[in-house]
Amino acid sequence: MTVKSLTVRLVVLPLAALLGFLVLPAAATAAVEPGDTEIEARWVSLQGSARDLGAKLAPPKNNPYDVPGGRAQEFANGSIFWSEATGAWDVRGPVLARYLAAGGPGGTLVFPTAAPVTLATGGEQQVFTGGRIYSSDSTGAHAVQGAVLAKYLSAGGPTGTLQLPTADETAVAGGTRTVFQGGHIYRSAAGSFVVRGSILRTYLAVGGSSGALGLPTSDQLPRALPGSLVSTFAGGRIYWSSPTGARAVFGAILKRYLQIGAERSYLGLPTTSEYAVTGGRRSRFTGGYLTYYPGKPVVVTGYWRPSVLRVTAAEMPYTYRSGCPVGPTGLRRVKMPYYDWAGVPQIGNIVLRTSAADDMQRVFYKAFRAKFPIRKMRLVDVYKGSDITSMEADNTSAFNCRKVTGNPYRLSQHSYGHAIDINPVENPYVTASHVYPSGSETYLNRRNVRKGMIVSSGVLAKAMRTEGWPWGARWSHPDYQHFSANGG
Repeated sequence: MTVKSLTVRLVVLPLAALLGFLVLPAAATAAVEPGDTEIEARWVSLQGSARDLGAKLAPPKNNPYDVPGGRAQEFANGSIFWSEATGAWDVRGPVLARYLAAGGPGGTLVFPTAAPVTLATGGEQQVFTGGRIYSSDSTGAHAVQGAVLAKYLSAGGPTGTLQLPTADETAVAGGTRTVFQGGHIYRSAAGSFVVRGSILRTYLAVGGSSGALGLPTSDQLPRALPGSLVSTFAGGRIYWSSPTGARAVFGAILKRYLQIGAERSYLGLPTTSEYAVTGGRRSRFTGGYLTYYPGKPVVVTGYWRPSVLRVTAAEMPYTYRSGCPVGPTGLRRVKMPYYDWAGVPQIGNIVLRTSAADDMQRVFYKAFRAKFPIRKMRLVDVYKGSDITSMEADNTSAFNCRKVTGNPYRLSQHSYGHAIDINPVENPYVTASHVYPSGSETYLNRRNVRKGMIVSSGVLAKAMRTEGWPWGARWSHPDYQHFSANGG
């Protein structure tokens, strides 16, 4: 056997080829979280602008970090917050401090939804998912949210009468209050309402939300009288007008005031808030005052304020016609105060001869002071000139160019404007065959004195005698309602 020698050949491969046989892992790279690119882009876009956030912070605070619902990153002059729904927005200065104090993204404001906006009135605002923050050097930074924000914006926001907030929403008895430069917004179960100006000053003077008025239940609303406003509260109201100022009315006095028609009534608008009198409380109004004594009905007292006006034929289409003994130039319409059946002052209208106007003002002044009740006092034209209809309505009246009721052959003294009939139902007119108005027969018993009856010793009969106006009760067929200047 022949043994051949073996030759071993050593092959040296290049390093690159050698490495090709090996499978190595890829180099590790840092992961980019959602939102980080947007935060970076926002930071870069602000560089060199008035809102430049400055440099990134030193490690380890030089990168974005997780916050509830998104990401955030701090910079030298502020922070940027990002969420998928809102995008990336910068927040800085006092607004940032207020935002963080409210819990930042994890609080009720959640994320910013826009960049800060400079206000024309000064300061700035920034909108967040859950509200807005308003800031200025004089007011500081304050959040406005929810129903209060909706009310604030409906009132004009920072450019409206409320201007900027000066405090955050704070709790008060039964609700909350947010203070603004131009007023307050109160929130309760009744809603959110603005109180401002003179009404706010009066409200605070009587105790505000912890006083007798409680929390507001309306904004400041225009009232029936031109130029007047009212704010309603759980326990009362405040009325305002330029001549009378802002006045609080509440409790039993307010209840009575509303019953008689409030500012539409003879009393008009309040001129004082409620104040103490001996044994009770009182509120004054342009036309009188209301007085409350515990355990008793509220007393209504009116001021005597008559007025005398000229009258035209057009105002008397049924009671005046050409050929009457006295024309419109010889007549006057007296706006005569009186107390009605409920003891409430009213203003009536009665037409009299010019020479009789002063006499009847003196008579009815005495009746007014005595609170003698008058059912109605309207022009007979309301009843189309019908004396019978006017009597049946228990209407007190004077001028009416007509014949004597029950006697078509004689002209009534009412045609001359110097006769007057008062409370016809309670003071019937008796003829040989009739009693006017129908249904008044029960009042023929003059010894049974009832409301509205004229008696010889009473204030009306005495006042008429003083003025020299004889009473029709003296006739054989008495006319208990009738007085005239010449006795006819």
